[in-house]
Amino acid sequence: MKTSRLNRVAGLCLAFILTVGVAVSSNNPDGKGRNNAVVQQTCINSISGLSEYQKGRIVAMETQNQTAMNELREKQHSVDGKSQKEEIKKQMDKQIETHRNAVTSVLSADQQKQFLQFQVNGGIPNNQNQKQGMGKGAGHGNGSGKGRGNGNKYQM
Repeated sequence: MKTSRLNRVAGLCLAFILTVGVAVSSNNPDGKGRNNAVVQQTCINSISGLSEYQKGRIVAMETQNQTAMNELREKQHSVDGKSQKEEIKKQMDKQIETHRNAVTSVLSADQQKQFLQFQVNGGIPNNQNQKQGMGKGAGHGNGSGKGRGNGNKYQM
């Protein structure tokens, strides 16, 4: 009697663990993980006044850049040595700089400022950085003064 109850409880626990695992796991069709909540934004949506020619050129450059970066990432994951990985990282940095210069060459001065702002925000339009602040706290410890509190956690 006790073993059947134990088996039932163990079966329920296993079913619960599997259900939670499936619910939390990635269900993205591309299989690239569940942390892709923020899709990589393209700069053409953040820069005003782009002509159709500029949009076409930028999309082509971004596609080419992503292909090159994906190849470098795969190459970086396949090597074992730290020095080899650092060399590939340098190539990736150079690719990023080359892409940035290529896109900038297609833009006007005002559009270049918008592109720079797009890059500073990490590709997220209207990015508002959340800052953690210090607030009035009850004080913990030897009672000699103010402590860290939870007030004013996010500044607007």
